[in-house]
This record gives sequence, C-alpha cells and structure tokens, in this order.
Amino acid sequence: MTLKKTKFETIDGIRTTFAAHNFSNEDLYELVNPNLGIITGFSDLMTQIEVLRNMNLGQTPPALGINERTDES
Repeated sequence: MTLKKTKFETIDGIRTTFAAHNFSNEDLYELVNPNLGIITGFSDLMTQIEVLRNMNLGQTPPALGINERTDES
C-alpha cells in the first residue's frame, strides 16, 4: 500500500485537535517537508509505521536479544 503525501492541512488538523499546545506554521511545515534534519518528517514516520504494521512481530526476538550492528560486522 502506498501512503499519500502528507499535506499541511493534515498536520494543521492535528494542531486543532491538540489545541492546548502552540505549534507555529513553521513547526508544522517542518513536519510536512523537513529541512533541518533534526526530526523525521510525518510521511517518513507513517511509512515506517506501515512497515512495522506489516511485519509479523511474533517472529521478532525480544529487544534484549538484538545486537547492535557495527561497521566491522
């Protein structure tokens, strides 16, 4: 399944839902089209969640059993 490109209006709807928090338009545009490289864009996040959703997590070992990969391995 291909996800739709995130639109500003979608993120703006989240601002309305969470009205107790003050998000500037610049903050929201950074989620739609990240330029600072500090945060993951909303579209990338949704794509990563979709990948996880499609994984059979019952076959995934517990996190303590996962070894961090290094450049040498």
